[in-house]
Amino acid sequence: MKKGVWLGVIGILLLGGLVVQPKSVQATSLKSERSAIKKIAKQDLKSLGGRWSVQITRLGKQPLSVQTGNHKIGRQRSASTIKVFIMLTIYHRVQKHQIKLTAQNQQDLTLMIHNSDNAAANRLITRAGGLKMVTKTAHQFGFKQTSLQRHLLDTAALQRGYDNYTSVQDLTAFLTKMYRHQLLGKTYDRKMLTLLKGCRNHSKLPYLVKNATVYNKTGEYPDKGVQNDAALFKTKYGVYSIVVLAQSGSQVQQYRGMNRLGRDIVTYLNQHPAKQSRQNTSSHLTLQPRLSSLVAIVSLENSAKPTMLPKFFDHGYFER
Repeated sequence: MKKGVWLGVIGILLLGGLVVQPKSVQATSLKSERSAIKKIAKQDLKSLGGRWSVQITRLGKQPLSVQTGNHKIGRQRSASTIKVFIMLTIYHRVQKHQIKLTAQNQQDLTLMIHNSDNAAANRLITRAGGLKMVTKTAHQFGFKQTSLQRHLLDTAALQRGYDNYTSVQDLTAFLTKMYRHQLLGKTYDRKMLTLLKGCRNHSKLPYLVKNATVYNKTGEYPDKGVQNDAALFKTKYGVYSIVVLAQSGSQVQQYRGMNRLGRDIVTYLNQHPAKQSRQNTSSHLTLQPRLSSLVAIVSLENSAKPTMLPKFFDHGYFER
């Protein structure tokens, strides 16, 4: 074969390698990111005790999602995180002209999400059509592990074996679909986002996070060892969802673990933003993780625990 032809073949092969390489580089990068995120979650939550599960998701052009836990991941006690599905049911029925968004309904939605008001939640359950209607609506939107079996603070029903359940999968899907306006559409999904932005309880996942807009709903039932948080974080680097469900554990360790996790995951994802363009992924710099980010995460993992508990730390035993 002539020298020129050989050079042409080699050139084509090299060009082909350059074209194919970014996909494998991206796959390797995502795999390493998932591994790092899972390691951070296990490190931060290892002292919780009881049963816990977590799902961490990055939205955007290069999405990723990681689940882990210390038991088989499935449904858990929801406490007040169930209220996002009550909110969904109300707005869905308003959208279908089955009920009206009266001033009282709007006020109760605000009380339920901002303050986690149980009386407001129970009034909304009645106006939404009852317990079964909320569960039916959740299932209709694909949240199959979510069920509302009793009213809030109904301890008699709880003693009879009825409780409210959801999962990290369902709460993550709710948050991410709502943010993308894939639940009820732009108008009503924005209303739900606005309500979650006003949640007053930032004592768990958002507590140590800086420079982020937070949309979240907490849930707690200290008497049952339940501490939950479902949060979206919007930073200048990206949008991330973190959901933690924890039960039968130490309340102090649950708070501190979630404080660490929110800080560490948002820091890590901010330092590993999704690649903005395909041509940039061909750079050899993307083959190696950035040393500064790895050092930062190690530093965070080894940093001292928060010395004070957040002001929302609940020394009582009731559901909220």
